[in-house]
Amino acid sequence: MAGDRGSSHIDPGTALTDLLPMDNTESSLIPAAYDGREQALIKHRLLEDYLEKLFLIIGMGTRSEGSAELCYVDCFAGPWGDSSEDMKSTSIAISLNTLDTCRQKLASLRRFVKIKALYIEKNPASFQRLKGYLADHTPRGIRSHCFPGDFVALRQEILDWVGSDAFTFFFIDPKGYTPIAVPILAPLIRRPRSEFLINLMYDHANRAMSMQGMKSTMANVLGKDLDVTAMNPQQREHAFVHTYRESLKQCVPASNSRPSRAAHARIMNPERDRAKYHLVYLTSHPLGVVKFMEISEGTDRVQSRVRAEKRDKKKTVDTGMDSLFSAEEMADLDVTHATASEVDEFWRQYLGDGDRLIDAAAFADILERTDWFEGDLQASLVRLVKAGKVVNRSANAARRHKRPLHHERAGETLGWVAT
Repeated sequence: MAGDRGSSHIDPGTALTDLLPMDNTESSLIPAAYDGREQALIKHRLLEDYLEKLFLIIGMGTRSEGSAELCYVDCFAGPWGDSSEDMKSTSIAISLNTLDTCRQKLASLRRFVKIKALYIEKNPASFQRLKGYLADHTPRGIRSHCFPGDFVALRQEILDWVGSDAFTFFFIDPKGYTPIAVPILAPLIRRPRSEFLINLMYDHANRAMSMQGMKSTMANVLGKDLDVTAMNPQQREHAFVHTYRESLKQCVPASNSRPSRAAHARIMNPERDRAKYHLVYLTSHPLGVVKFMEISEGTDRVQSRVRAEKRDKKKTVDTGMDSLFSAEEMADLDVTHATASEVDEFWRQYLGDGDRLIDAAAFADILERTDWFEGDLQASLVRLVKAGKVVNRSANAARRHKRPLHHERAGETLGWVAT
């Protein structure tokens, strides 16, 4: 039987950002609860930061005298990997804490919203833990509910519970890749006023792509056939993720004024220089892509430091010698970034046919097309403006040392100066 709670006074737990030190004075960047599953730390950091940003933006769009409804759905809730009573390192505790933070911040600004959260779990033992946690830890003002059973079988019940009016954020984080097949998610994606964060288990799925017997399964996951035979690893990864993204976008209800958009965050294997999985984001708003990539860039910096600390700990165990350098000093901040020459060349080609007005929609197009972070794009413009190759027709970009382009509001016009 499902549980439904919303009146407890107990705080759901410390925010993940409070668990993760952001300076070099702490002995470890990795909380003990995430030891051995550091990729989950990065995933949860991104979930927490983006969920708060998203719900605050949507909530602030509500008229102060009115009341909107915001909904969060965790389709594979668990809990997994955390046997503690407070479950601080689970998406359950993190989401409840974040939703409560949003509700309180919005209320302080006289934006009164109804927030509800739905959690799905198939494993009976995990469901009992989930149900008990919601009963004891759901914050006042948040309505929580849980369904036992298989996500696929419960899709219509999920849609019925969410209703047709609430803005809804779906977090879809299964242990495998078959439950996120495009045809399976399509009924949810067709729902208006929805956004999605989907864990694409690339490391596992990539191996399956090479198995002849898995060809039809992988075509179903991706929404179409994809031949990766002649591709190198980088091309293969790009084609896989972008094929999945494009197939998801085709399921979103058509709109000329607001086309579907997708982006992704690359979550690395903590010990190897390859992707563990990709967190695929789906929206119908250009600002969503801009903000998601902004938060992904901050999360990527944390990821670089966490991976550096993980490597250092392993080296210490292997050699018996402590490192002389901090995780900040050892972090490889370039592993998920484009090279300077690549980004400079992009701007040359992008502006080569004449001046371009770049507003939020145009900048979201650039982010979708390149998968790069805004910091890389802006750093390139700093170099190009200084070299006299790019000019901002709308403002004096020479006085902007970090962000020569302000794409917010009406945007700004950039031009390439022929040399």
